Amino acid sequence: MDYTTEAILEGISMSNNDVLNYIYKSFFPSICNFIENNNGNEEDARDLFQEAIIVIYRKMKKEPLVLTCNFKTYIYSICRLLWLKQLEKRKNSNEINSEGIIENRLDEASPTYDRTEKYRLYQKHFQQLGPDCKKILQMALDKVSLKEIAEIMGFKSEKYAKKRRYQCKQMLIESIKNDNEFNDVYDE
Repeated sequence: MDYTTEAILEGISMSNNDVLNYIYKSFFPSICNFIENNNGNEEDARDLFQEAIIVIYRKMKKEPLVLTCNFKTYIYSICRLLWLKQLEKRKNSNEINSEGIIENRLDEASPTYDRTEKYRLYQKHFQQLGPDCKKILQMALDKVSLKEIAEIMGFKSEKYAKKRRYQCKQMLIESIKNDNEFNDVYDE
C-alpha cells in the first residue's frame, strides 16, 4: 500500500506502526546507500533514520507541517543534513582524518541548506496568514481545483476563488519580501 505525504505525516504524528513500517521499507534503502557512500555504515544509517523520524515528529508537535515537496525528498534532506553534522562531529573528534570530506559535502549541501532556509522563511510567513488564506493556499498546493475551492470556501464562483488565491499568494510574497531575513536567504 502506498501512502500520500499527508497520510505519512499523520501516521508519524499518531505513531502508526503501519505507516512507520512503510516509511522504513520505502525510504531507508536510499538513505542507507547515501550513508554507506559517505563514510558510514548500515548501523549509522539506522540511527540517523530514526533520528530523522524523531525530528519530523517533534516539528509536527510544535506546529503543523506543510510540505512543498514529496516526503522522500523531505526525509532525504533531513538525513543528509544530520549526516553532515555527524561527519563534522567525527572530524572534530579526530575519528575522520580526511580534511576534504567535510568541505566537499558541505559544498554539496549548500543548495539543500538554502532550500531549508527558504522553506523555513516561507513557513514563518505562511503561518502568519489568516485562516482563510492558509486554507486556500494549502488547497492550491494540494492541487484542488478552483471549482472545489469555491465550493469548500463558500465562494459564489471559480473566478472569485481564483482572485482570492491570487490575493493570498501576493500577501504571502509581500510578507516574505518585507522580512529582514529575505535578503540573506534569497541572495542569489
